[in-house]
Amino acid sequence: MIEHKSETNNANQDWARERLRNFIDDHPSLPIYRFALVAGLSRITVASFLSDKEVMRITLTKIAKAMGISLEKLKQPISEQEYIELRQEDKQ
Repeated sequence: MIEHKSETNNANQDWARERLRNFIDDHPSLPIYRFALVAGLSRITVASFLSDKEVMRITLTKIAKAMGISLEKLKQPISEQEYIELRQEDKQ
């Protein structure tokens, strides 16, 4: 049971990493160190998270808040509709 919870947590953090990577890629004026300032985290924490280090829930909460989304949305894969909307924004 504990193993399953850990695997689920890893998957959630993997989706959160992908969302954060996409967010940083979509906002070129907001590199990792600036994002970390906005989120109230150290740049080392953000960089470590993006390098597959697991973080505590409060860190994910701060990341989600800085991105303007809920914690639950941060931990979910990007839906097909969101992907379409992102592509349309890129074209404009």
